[in-house]
Amino acid sequence: MTNNLPKISLAYQSKLTSAIVSVSVFFLIYLMLIAASLLMIFLLGYGAVKLLTISVNYFTIFGAAGLFSIGVFVFIFLVKFIFKKSHYSTRHLIEVNRSNQPELFAIIDEIVAETKVQAPKKVFLSPDVNASVSYNSIFWSMLLPVKKNLTIGVGLINSTSVGELRSILAHEFGHFSQKSMKIGGYVNQAERIIFETVYNNKDYENFILEFSGGNAVFKIFGLISISFINAFQSVLKSISSFLFKNHASLQREMEYHADAISTFITNPEEQASSLLRLELSDAAFNYSFHFYTESQQKYLPKNLYQNQLSLMKILSERNNHPYINGLPKIEAEDLTRYNKSRIEIEDQWTSHPDILKRIERIKTNATRNSAADHRYAQEIIRGFDNICETMTSKFLTLHSVKNVGEVIDNETFVQLYLDNNTYKAFSSDFNGYYERHNPVVEDIESSASEITSSSFEDLFSDRKVSLVYEKSGIENDLQTLQYLISYPKEVKTFRFDGTLYKTKDAKSLIPQLENELKRVKEELQENDKAVFRHYYNIANQDQKKDLFNKYKKFAVIDQEFDDFQRSLNDFTVHLQFMATTLPFDEIRKHRAQLLKAEKPFKQKIRELLEKSAYVEALNHEDKTLFQEFTDSEYIYFNKDKYLEHEVQAIFLLIEKYQALLNDHYLNSKLDLLNFQSDLHKN
Repeated sequence: MTNNLPKISLAYQSKLTSAIVSVSVFFLIYLMLIAASLLMIFLLGYGAVKLLTISVNYFTIFGAAGLFSIGVFVFIFLVKFIFKKSHYSTRHLIEVNRSNQPELFAIIDEIVAETKVQAPKKVFLSPDVNASVSYNSIFWSMLLPVKKNLTIGVGLINSTSVGELRSILAHEFGHFSQKSMKIGGYVNQAERIIFETVYNNKDYENFILEFSGGNAVFKIFGLISISFINAFQSVLKSISSFLFKNHASLQREMEYHADAISTFITNPEEQASSLLRLELSDAAFNYSFHFYTESQQKYLPKNLYQNQLSLMKILSERNNHPYINGLPKIEAEDLTRYNKSRIEIEDQWTSHPDILKRIERIKTNATRNSAADHRYAQEIIRGFDNICETMTSKFLTLHSVKNVGEVIDNETFVQLYLDNNTYKAFSSDFNGYYERHNPVVEDIESSASEITSSSFEDLFSDRKVSLVYEKSGIENDLQTLQYLISYPKEVKTFRFDGTLYKTKDAKSLIPQLENELKRVKEELQENDKAVFRHYYNIANQDQKKDLFNKYKKFAVIDQEFDDFQRSLNDFTVHLQFMATTLPFDEIRKHRAQLLKAEKPFKQKIRELLEKSAYVEALNHEDKTLFQEFTDSEYIYFNKDKYLEHEVQAIFLLIEKYQALLNDHYLNSKLDLLNFQSDLHKN
């Protein structure tokens, strides 16, 4: 690396030291356990020989073999992972080289020259919305030098500009420059050891018991071997959290440093814009794929990446993201608008920092501010459309999607997606005020009699909209504080409004937040009354009556929603046992609890059918379904099998019940708000 590239920070050095210490401690303990197993082999082998010198007969031979087997079984338990083959496959990848992708490799060569790092051994294209540096992590890679591979997701190329792709690749080459990646290799092996010994050892324990056979003496020695293995497992498990947390902490610093390398040799604007768009791009790709999996093999994509671009456009329009230079522009404020939380808790297990924290660092990083390149990244990939179609096929195979169904083009996909995902938007007149807030007015009769009014602009100002998200943020923070109080050992410290607190201080913050929540709720309620008065005052006599009735009706729907939803939640927890494999006795116990929980749930459905505001939204088919359930005497399970008809019936009922609550609530809210909006147009 050249001298003028960013140096690793003090925080990086500190985390690197901690990671080295933790991985060193792990391997020291692991080697001590191996040494202990070898000592067991020696001592138990010596004991076996001594036993045979006393007398050679049926019992001493079996006893000697059993003693010696204990040490051997424990030793094999500790080292068997070395001989386990890696099943990593590159079948879902496409390897590219400079002869078939010269423009891409020109960028790679340029970054290699600027960072003075070793060029990647291989370059792959993957189906994902991602890019990564990796190498085959086998046991011997800890001892021998290995060259790293670069993998670039086609979904990423499909949703970035050339300049943004260059900044992403520069970030990945920032990882190439980090010798501390070698520590990651050691940790990966440590994780593999822990997984194979602690969490993936049941087959080996079963093998020991089977190997012991029907002989009672051998069986005892087999159980003793497993007892020693369990003791060794507890030692390895006890240091796993220490190891993983330190490595995650180092990985976060590695990300910051890789960002600093990227900022220096590219520019912060393109680096930030690619990060901010990542969530939208990934969501568009996943929603596209889920459309086909949810079609129940009715449709197949020709080009999943065209679908991704189309959905990015649809989602951007819904969220008011402008298109600049042919790609959606996401601002940092778009990620924080709905999050007014003031509590910060560092996730000790995550390997990547929060995107907004990365962008804050990027803004302060040194940079040469290279010129932006707004061309589509796909323009530099030769045969991109063919690659996309090949990757589509590979991605479907990777996720076990059968090659059946009608292959549809992008236009058909968009139309079918829109038909199946009706988007019900609130009028832009309200400036997003009702996106997460509901038009419920307390004591609406007195509000109707008041003659005071507010300006329309003030009712839905940015400040009033901000109150909605402030309320949501306070409620979330109160839940977080309650969690910290209930589980004080989970987190040691947290920040509130930038000030560091210990977990034991969480309780002292609750009264302050409760007072703030009360104030915000009162201010919102006053604004809701002012909104109602504004529309009531501009309405004619007939419209006044309709507006009043719609508010009254929605208040009932809002109240009943909470009641019916609570009943549903209380009941569905008793259905979860059907999703797992359990012994018959366990199933019968859960069924007894389910049948007991059915009684209050059936009563709620009767109330819904007889006297609720939701009954008007039920069609004849759903009414019949609900009535049949209330009259039924399902048992769900008989003898040794589930009664499929009854199981399917209850899950269909739950689906219809939830859809009824959600759809009628939203439709009633839209009906009221659209009526309000129309009053201004008349």
